Amino acid sequence: MLDNLSKYVYEVYRCKSVSAAAKKLFLSQPALSASIKKAEKELGSTIFNRNTIPFTLTPEGKAYIEAVEKIMQAERQMHEKIQEFSRIDGGNLTIATSTNLSYNIIPKICELLRKKYPHSEISIIATSTSKLGNMLGDKTADIVFLPSEHSAPGYKIIPLLKEKFIIAIRKDYSNIARLSQYAFSYNEIIAENYPDEKQIKDISVFKNMEFVYCPPNSNIYSKRRLILKDMGISPYINTSSASPHLHYNMMLSGVGAFLTTNADLAVLPPTDKCYFFVLDIPDAVQTFSLAYDSTETSPAYRLKKEFIKTAKEFFDCENPLQKII
Repeated sequence: MLDNLSKYVYEVYRCKSVSAAAKKLFLSQPALSASIKKAEKELGSTIFNRNTIPFTLTPEGKAYIEAVEKIMQAERQMHEKIQEFSRIDGGNLTIATSTNLSYNIIPKICELLRKKYPHSEISIIATSTSKLGNMLGDKTADIVFLPSEHSAPGYKIIPLLKEKFIIAIRKDYSNIARLSQYAFSYNEIIAENYPDEKQIKDISVFKNMEFVYCPPNSNIYSKRRLILKDMGISPYINTSSASPHLHYNMMLSGVGAFLTTNADLAVLPPTDKCYFFVLDIPDAVQTFSLAYDSTETSPAYRLKKEFIKTAKEFFDCENPLQKII
């Protein structure tokens, strides 16, 4: 920070005279002259050549003014930086995701955020689940949404929603009526009303059933391998798309069962044509989370914190699935 003496010297330099500078500074001319002499005494050299009209700088004075201007520039940059940090409303944020759930949730969070900060800019990147963790490291994204099985080492993880895996199957599918006493309706799934005695604890009851499944680069693919393992289920109905809507519609067409989560089901069209079975086995749960770099201190960090706060508030209720619909 510049002291008053430096400010006085600089104003004399700008005005090229003591009298003009004194008027600008609301000082008497003698008082300003005394301040200039004091600055020169501290410097150990004269700053102004008083034999010229207007004043000119001595070589020492030129070095002094250059140093003052550097300090002033640093002060301006500091104030601009501070203003950037406090001006959340004009920030930019990039969010990456691969999950169907986040495709529906992110717009809702953005809607809430934009009500507070209408001039913020938010970019959404849709990618494969396997690429999400790297996007924080290479600064491609400020925030990533990811399921619990895909970690982001070194980054802050914020759990948002605990998901339970379910199996959906048409009521007229061959031999499925034998499990009807364990079945839930769509509304019961969304209400998260899951009596323990109705949850499926032995996955082998679905042996020899066909399943629709998605490609290896999707989260559901890895969960299918964990949940269904190698229990001899008959050939799968293959798709190259990770879209739950496609798999859901395939299941509704009667070709096989559909492995999904209660949260994903909340963003799919309701139906009364199906049985929904809640799985109560260790691998049949996952946590929907977001990850970010908590050490970053760029201006975008402030907006990022506001987005995260809004996301946590969105899920902080008794039944968040009702809000997802």
